[in-house]
Amino acid sequence: MKTAMFQKKIDGKIMCELCPHMCLLDEGEIGKCNVRQNRKGILRSLNYGHIISRAIDPIEKKPLFHFFPGSSIYSIAASGCNLHCKFCQNHEISQKFIESDKLITPLEIVNDALKHGCKSIAYTYTEPTIFFEFAFETMKLAKEKGLKNIWVSNGYINPRPLKKILPLLDAANIDLKGDSKFYEEISEGKIKPVINTIKTLFKKQVWVEVTNLLITDLNDSEEQIKFIVNTISNISNEIPLHFSKYHSSYKLNKEQTSLETLKRAIIIAKEKLTFVYGGNIRGQGLENTRCPNCGFVIIIRDRDQVSSFLGKDKTCPKCHETIKIVGNL
Repeated sequence: MKTAMFQKKIDGKIMCELCPHMCLLDEGEIGKCNVRQNRKGILRSLNYGHIISRAIDPIEKKPLFHFFPGSSIYSIAASGCNLHCKFCQNHEISQKFIESDKLITPLEIVNDALKHGCKSIAYTYTEPTIFFEFAFETMKLAKEKGLKNIWVSNGYINPRPLKKILPLLDAANIDLKGDSKFYEEISEGKIKPVINTIKTLFKKQVWVEVTNLLITDLNDSEEQIKFIVNTISNISNEIPLHFSKYHSSYKLNKEQTSLETLKRAIIIAKEKLTFVYGGNIRGQGLENTRCPNCGFVIIIRDRDQVSSFLGKDKTCPKCHETIKIVGNL
């Protein structure tokens, strides 16, 4: 347990100022995230050090396709989330507080990442905002040791804590789930803070990619797809967008996303965005990177294998167009 950052006393209660919910908690009450509690007039982070998942992943699984492609990333998670999506793919660990068998320190995480030759640490699987204190301390140590810090996040964070991590954050993948109605009815949140997070990350030169999970009959219409595409293109047409295939999960029983729907979404998105991908589907070439100028396949992704045909200075070998890639392959 750890004293939580971003709290304020109001009329004998404690307000958590970490995310847009701004939970106002009486003694003993726990916030919407299930892991921040008012204990004797002090807000405590219950999940500090309770790292319930650790793995070494290819960075493409985050997904990040334009940030150190082909590299290994050390992934960690604590339980909890500040959104309650009816379709949550990780609901077993995100929708409740889970204690780990052993408390882990930020130094242990950093040392283990270095030991396994990883270039970066991902705060992922659940919602890193909700294990903010542990993530922040780990990020500081990681930065000192030359590791990159990456958040895989729903983007539902207030401006002040976001500002706190910006100097330490190198890249992020943000979920943009649907329109305003979708957020309110399916995720129990608001869309505006998420859009503001993406805008801030891009403005502050944190490498950002966006994921949209296409859910049958909920956000896979042409209107919904265009909303996502327009929202991103209004920030920058060079932000990569990943459309992801949905599989029935948690409280939502829908047919899995069809290949046709994924391909249609990609076609629509490419009218305004430079790099668009299809995820959670194999063998269709939807995860390959093509030169936006001539269409030549410059990076092939096949499961965990990444093959690059980029020329010197990250240029297309056919037409010499410069491709936006951060870091070396």
